[in-house]
Amino acid sequence: MIYQELKRRLFTRYVFFSIIGLLLLTCVLTLRIIAINENLHEVIKEESVYSGKMTEDKLWLGLEKVRDEKSDEIKYKPLIAFISRLVYSYPGVIYNENKLTKFPDYYAKNFYECWKKKSTALIEKIPKNNKAKALEELDKVKTPFYQYEGYYLWTESFNMLKVIYLIIIFMVTFFAASTYSDSMEDGSMEIMYATVSGKKMMGIRLLPVMIYGLLLTLATTLCTVLILGSATGLQTLKSSLKVFALFSIGNFTLGSGILLMFVSELLGVLSLTTIMGWLSYKTASTSLATSIGIGINIFYIIMALFIKLPWKFFQFILNALPLASSQIINEVSGFQFDMGIWRPYAVMTSMVVMFIAFGILLSYSVCKKEL
Repeated sequence: MIYQELKRRLFTRYVFFSIIGLLLLTCVLTLRIIAINENLHEVIKEESVYSGKMTEDKLWLGLEKVRDEKSDEIKYKPLIAFISRLVYSYPGVIYNENKLTKFPDYYAKNFYECWKKKSTALIEKIPKNNKAKALEELDKVKTPFYQYEGYYLWTESFNMLKVIYLIIIFMVTFFAASTYSDSMEDGSMEIMYATVSGKKMMGIRLLPVMIYGLLLTLATTLCTVLILGSATGLQTLKSSLKVFALFSIGNFTLGSGILLMFVSELLGVLSLTTIMGWLSYKTASTSLATSIGIGINIFYIIMALFIKLPWKFFQFILNALPLASSQIINEVSGFQFDMGIWRPYAVMTSMVVMFIAFGILLSYSVCKKEL
């Protein structure tokens, strides 16, 4: 029974070509990230001289060489980039210099003290009920941070994966819209109701959608990691996530950042599966279910990217929409807490809640229909 359902939904040209097409897109975008960085092999070799633990002695050396001696050697540029993020991230908070020539030695010699000072200043801007939690998480951060050669390729891949994961959510939306409605439209659903395993078959119909989303997410993520890894080496994944989001909590690495995105996307796929399954069953129309699903996704894009929401309640709603799972890396920077937990975790928790809630609604609808 399970095999037959998987064969009916997954062993199709649409699934095959959509996976191949998305893989090709991922390859093209990843290779482009590499291609726009000229002489990459030589650059990475130079950067490796001062890669690894970003001690304050290293940072001061880089500042002295570039600021005072006007050195343009590649090996010092990652050190300067690290110090620059201290000033240019959240501009106007404590540190206001707009030119490297104005950076004092203090920024390099006492980098981690400066980082904690600015982090605390940023925490002062969040709601009072979250400040204690934010400061507690800040104290757990281990210093010094790590930065390995080629780290910027991986930080660029975060933005690329956001786009790929967004496309996956839309593709799963289209695929899941016909979960039940196709059988309702051709009349075969009535035959299923009459069978002994009819109710069991309703649950099995969600499985191909989950597997489809898993395959898309796994294939594109592995493709990105393997291509970039071949260019920089996988050691770069040990770089602190702070090279992407200097002002953030936790001791994540770039590797665990990608894992965070991957897990969040999978939870989003699961959530979307039951939501679209319920819509497909209730509307009994593939086109209508698709339209509603696409509308939900577009609503998230508009509200999250173009409108600043005034009330916390709206943030809870956005966290619960499946598309939020694909954009979770946007929530890593800063010190945001929803429901008393870090916002990325709040989004992932919301995905689990939506998966369970709509799974129950779907099960109730199926049981009610059978009765």
